[in-house]
Amino acid sequence: MYPLKVTGKAGIASTACIAASLLFAAGCTSGDKGNEQAGDKTETPPAVTQPEPVQLTMLGSVTKEKFMEEDGPALKKKFPHITIDYYLLGTKDDTGGGQVTLESALATRMQVDLMAVGLSNIGKQLVDTKLAYDISELIKKHGYNLNILYPQSITAQKSVTGGALYGLPVNRSAHKIYYNKDLFDKFGEKYPKDGLTWDETYEIAKKMTRNEGGVQYLGAVIDYRHMMLVNQLSIGMVDPVSHQSLFVKEPKWQRFVSNLVRFQQIPGNEANVATAFTKEGRAAMYIASTDLNGTWTGINWDIAKAPTFADLPGVGSSIHGTITAVTSTSKHKDEAFQVVAYLASEENMLNMARRGTLSVLNDPKAKSEFGKNIPWLNGKTIHAEAMFPDKLAEPYTPTPYDAVAQAALVKEMTNLATGKTADVNTALRVAAEEADKAIAAQKGK
Repeated sequence: MYPLKVTGKAGIASTACIAASLLFAAGCTSGDKGNEQAGDKTETPPAVTQPEPVQLTMLGSVTKEKFMEEDGPALKKKFPHITIDYYLLGTKDDTGGGQVTLESALATRMQVDLMAVGLSNIGKQLVDTKLAYDISELIKKHGYNLNILYPQSITAQKSVTGGALYGLPVNRSAHKIYYNKDLFDKFGEKYPKDGLTWDETYEIAKKMTRNEGGVQYLGAVIDYRHMMLVNQLSIGMVDPVSHQSLFVKEPKWQRFVSNLVRFQQIPGNEANVATAFTKEGRAAMYIASTDLNGTWTGINWDIAKAPTFADLPGVGSSIHGTITAVTSTSKHKDEAFQVVAYLASEENMLNMARRGTLSVLNDPKAKSEFGKNIPWLNGKTIHAEAMFPDKLAEPYTPTPYDAVAQAALVKEMTNLATGKTADVNTALRVAAEEADKAIAAQKGK
């Protein structure tokens, strides 16, 4: 090897590098010739390929403003190459206002990629429209872990579809006892606590129903309507095969109706209106699935777990939420699934918990994080554990006709409570007859 002659400070550095290269066979980084002499070659790193921009259209179950506020920023950060054109799947067409009907979307051949669909609407909105698409292969391909979800949320969907998964569930609701602490203090009664049976809650309601100072105080207001959808007895309203009402055929409905109507039959507790609790402050308890509400500022309230049946200890509401589906017509199914998977991810569902929304995440962290980002809760302590039943009721199979059957039974429960209908058997028979007529009319359309 011939000696390399260099001068100046750079030469000193180069000489040192060359010496090092002789010892370690490492390249010298000061000058091309040094690199060549050491045998090293500088390689250009491969260019990073950016995903192609994709636009997806989503028909959701909340307003555009709410979606963009709650989910928009996180999705944009997670998938900067994906733009979501979002519309509320509503009852009228107002594309400028961010709302569209499914009929209009289909008629105009709108390219829909994602849809939020209630379990009872899967048949009508996905199967009948041929928008249904089984995402089982996409779940495998992208490695989504179904085990992070409550198993009942998957069972509920499969009971409707016969086994296919058209989307992933995200949200759910749960009944609980809201109670007015000031009224319990006023009347010297103990606050409701977790683990009460319906019979125990009924006794509390009787004690708290009273008229004092010309004010009629209600012991308990109960949301009949939604309680049917997530009932603790796991009974469906309509037979999924025959499409006939189950109010007479299923004996458990007699138990359900008798249990709830007796509260409204307490003398003085007839007015079963939510505003008696939420605005007027004259109802001691409000048993409902209503979300935590910051507008109830004039009421000193807290929550306890919903009452349970004595022979079903700890069993609370069942799951009756929505799924976010990938449509069969989407040209970007992988990207659409990535959006669905994020919405049903642990990260997103914990964010939901922090802002006070119940999800299907089967993880104790959802309890510990619940409500942490609700501004109006700052300084107010609530018993967040009450939002989470000890056990979820097993789901029943929803049908597209549940809504009309539900309306018929609510009407007859009210008639029974107010004495317009003589007894529970008559109420159930009349509700069944009205439900079957309404179902036939809906099928005729």
